[in-house]
Amino acid sequence: MPDVIMEYIWPLLVIIAGLAFALERGLSLMMFFQQEEYDGGRFLTWHRENRAFDRRTSCWLIFSVLVGTVPHLPLFADMRDISSTMLMAGWVPIFAGFAHGILRSRSIRKDTKKPLVLTARVKRILSLYMGLSLAALFLAALIAELAPQGTSYGFQVDKDGFGFTSMAFDWEGVTLALLLLLFVQLPPHLMVLANKFLEPAEERVKAGFRQEAIEKFATLQPKVIAITGSFGKTSTKHILSHILGAAAPTLATPGSVNTDMGITRVIREQLTPDHQFFIVEMGAYGPGSIARLCTLTPPDVALITAVGAAHYERFKTLETVARAKWEIAEAAFARGGKTVVNMAGIDEALRAERTGAVKGPYIMVGEGGDVAFKGFEATPDGLVVNITEGGENHALKVPLYGRHQAGNVALAAATARALGLPWAAIKGALASMPQIRHRLEVSRSKGQPTIINDAYNSNPVGFAAALECLDVLREDDGRRILITPGMVELGDVHDEEHARLGALAAKHCDIVAIVTPDRIPTFVRGLEEANDGNVSVMTFARQEDAENWVRKNWRAGDAVLFENNLPDLYEAKVTF
Repeated sequence: MPDVIMEYIWPLLVIIAGLAFALERGLSLMMFFQQEEYDGGRFLTWHRENRAFDRRTSCWLIFSVLVGTVPHLPLFADMRDISSTMLMAGWVPIFAGFAHGILRSRSIRKDTKKPLVLTARVKRILSLYMGLSLAALFLAALIAELAPQGTSYGFQVDKDGFGFTSMAFDWEGVTLALLLLLFVQLPPHLMVLANKFLEPAEERVKAGFRQEAIEKFATLQPKVIAITGSFGKTSTKHILSHILGAAAPTLATPGSVNTDMGITRVIREQLTPDHQFFIVEMGAYGPGSIARLCTLTPPDVALITAVGAAHYERFKTLETVARAKWEIAEAAFARGGKTVVNMAGIDEALRAERTGAVKGPYIMVGEGGDVAFKGFEATPDGLVVNITEGGENHALKVPLYGRHQAGNVALAAATARALGLPWAAIKGALASMPQIRHRLEVSRSKGQPTIINDAYNSNPVGFAAALECLDVLREDDGRRILITPGMVELGDVHDEEHARLGALAAKHCDIVAIVTPDRIPTFVRGLEEANDGNVSVMTFARQEDAENWVRKNWRAGDAVLFENNLPDLYEAKVTF
């Protein structure tokens, strides 16, 4: 019976445990792969830079190698009679290692801020990934089964003195443990490989869905307002959606949905014959990406909110960013439409070059523009945005906060005017504008601090505007408190922008809680250099720790700004 257990039962248990380990580890890694939008190169770079290699299971496997090897060394010749027991003990740490890895993988998923969404694509990738994992396990078992007999040499000490001895033993268990050491490091690579194998099938599925969306859109033909920009596009979209929705049935892509497949899904599942306006946010992920989106939903009116540092690392230069954004203007002009441009969000020389290269009817919004921005007033109840069009002055009252939102309100109003809405309708809609979730969303409760939630997708302009809100929204005896992990995807200007905002935080804050300070050393340095001794600075490894401290120490009258909340990719120190 012991021989049967050694030869069949334990190997079977290890195979089952290995598959369970692969599944749990795959589910944990898939969270981060999904956050990287299934980009294999970026995911593996994150994995390498985060040093998210397996350590715990590997230590157990190394212990298994030692347990399986030591009894055979000549120095331990007296132990040979119990070598079968020791070999069985060699299986135990392998099994225990997989169990430890499973528990660790589950713990990481439990602690995540953004859980895995089990979409159809995720299920396909995981299914093929598990098939590859099973193949890898069987290959390891096959190689171990074919392992030859080996010879161990060494010195033995006994009553007769030193002696040189040798003995033969089976390397199968040791070989399997060594191969499993490789296996437990394979999951991220097998996941990327599975995704790569599935790409042709995924493209066919996408093409079918896209064609279905194109045909449906061609039948319904709502007026399309396409919005793009390095920042401000989502907030402007929500403001414009509220204005147009007060006049006629309007559909806008939800949240930050701005990709080909995201827009396709909205068309297939939500667009109806009743919708007269369809507002589409378009993200630029490389040259040609916006042009492709415009073939799906050709714009009647286009809006460019900004050309700036957000996503800078994908394009390397602002000129490349501008060319990508201006693809939306080319599509609008080809359809006989107009393009609204935010003058304040685009460098003047860059704007002149692009408008000269892409000819058409532009509506410039900003100082001296067709819709002239004349400033704003920040009040505890929101903004009063002053603009001029055709020599007429208009004061737009809206219960939103932040300098950048004033510009977004002006852009949304100008776009509504381009679609023919009267000023009276625009003003009436803005007065009842709901706040935008997680984008300078202000919450007040009696006897509690004022909470400013600006947790989503921070950028330099929005960050600066949010800091200014602290001055307006705190009460006389209240403190100005900031919790932030900084910004991401700023490329070459990462250090410069963080240094500038660190200095600005010293001007507008009384308490600053910095999350992941190692990511933003220039923010820390800028804050320290500008701090006159009146700002208390604390650092935290995790957002949760910073928030818990602030909640325990805030008081009525304080204004508390939550500026950005990093995805797990950036904050989590993932250790397996």
